[in-house]
Amino acid sequence: MDAPTGIFYVTKRDNYEEVLQDFFPYIKQQYVNIARNFQSDKKYPVLAVSEVTLVADDDTTVETARFLVPTENGNFLWVLSEVFVFAGLET
Repeated sequence: MDAPTGIFYVTKRDNYEEVLQDFFPYIKQQYVNIARNFQSDKKYPVLAVSEVTLVADDDTTVETARFLVPTENGNFLWVLSEVFVFAGLET
C-alpha cells in the first residue's frame, strides 16, 4: 500500500534526454517521450507517489518512483520521477 503524501510541485528536468542517458540509462525511450507532454517552465502538482521496479535491458532491476501528475489536456498520468525535479511546496 502506498503511503499518504502531501501535494508538492515538480518541473520538467532541463535537458532531460541528456541527463537520462548519462544518469538514468535504464529508462527506455517510451518514458522519455512521455516527458514531452509537459512544459519546461511550468510547475505540476504531484498528487500521488508510487514505488516501481524497472527491469533494465541487462535484466538488472532498479527501484524508483513514479508521480501522478495532471497533463496539459486535463488527464492524469503516472510518470517516472526522474523526468522531474523538485519545485517546492507552493505554486
